[in-house]
Amino acid sequence: MARRPSPPRPTGSRRSSQQSGRVPPQSGRAPQRPLEAQRGQEPREAAPSDPPGRSYGRSPVTAVGAPRNPRPAPRDTRPELREPRPDASDSPDGPDNVVPAAHRFRALVAGRPWRRRRRAIIAGAVVVTLALIGVLSAAIWLPALRLQQISVSGLGYVEEQAVRSHLDPRLGDSVLLLPTDAIGEDLATVPGIESAQVERRWPDGMHVTVVESEPVAHLTRADGTVAVIDAAGEELPAAAAEGATLIPLRVGTTSQDPDGAAEAMTEVLAELPDPIRPAVQDMTATSPSDVTFTLALEDGSTKSVVWGDARDAELKGDVVQALIPQPGSVIDVSSPVAPVTR
Repeated sequence: MARRPSPPRPTGSRRSSQQSGRVPPQSGRAPQRPLEAQRGQEPREAAPSDPPGRSYGRSPVTAVGAPRNPRPAPRDTRPELREPRPDASDSPDGPDNVVPAAHRFRALVAGRPWRRRRRAIIAGAVVVTLALIGVLSAAIWLPALRLQQISVSGLGYVEEQAVRSHLDPRLGDSVLLLPTDAIGEDLATVPGIESAQVERRWPDGMHVTVVESEPVAHLTRADGTVAVIDAAGEELPAAAAEGATLIPLRVGTTSQDPDGAAEAMTEVLAELPDPIRPAVQDMTATSPSDVTFTLALEDGSTKSVVWGDARDAELKGDVVQALIPQPGSVIDVSSPVAPVTR
């Protein structure tokens, strides 16, 4: 087969075209457009710092017949035309919020040390709490810690059976759960008990210390009944009068308010000054406002004191002590600002 001879290379035509200033047409190739135009972006003007031969400006010559919205050409991989990757500082969220996906995946899989420590601490606390609850529950229901023995001290005229009637229902309860304060307040309601202190005796006991009320007088009511009372006017068991020095209080038979008269005498007796109270021989009243008592003096004589109601006890006591040396057998301090002796 005969070899086809290659066409001769044009030499003079290219030189003549360069001299004439016309651009020769390229065979089958459209004129190359800037990189920004290919990507559909607005071209920018070339900066002075751009290297020679590299321009991002719009070419003044636009190819004739080029489409308005050309399809972007494949990205050129040549190093001199490769677009630089945006820096993390250009991100709107800032460089600190840009975390590679590999790092996020690794953090989710591997976890963080402080999270592992927190889980370990929480798990340990839960285990310790459950263990304490279990031990406490076992101790509450342990037969060795059930209340079996009750001891009481401090009793005088109060019967022990009256105290144990409030304590025996507690037998069999857990010593750990004994409400000691509530038990003491319950015992204080027993006549004759002023206060009670309750303490646990391990492993299965309880001890109660009782403080009895001090009897100060015996009250004869208008109907003739007699009661032993303490300084607060509370009625005590009859056994409280044995061996005690009591002041007789008597409500007048003509009293229209016997309860009020008895209460007034009890209050006056509780508020009398110490130098006067031991000298009181008896006290009478028919109403809450006419309390009268008799004083035994050191010289063997007596004086009657009209006290009136229970108000101004301190002032009345000072006036009585000042008027005792004065002549007369009656001291009236029902109005302490204007006392009378006769």
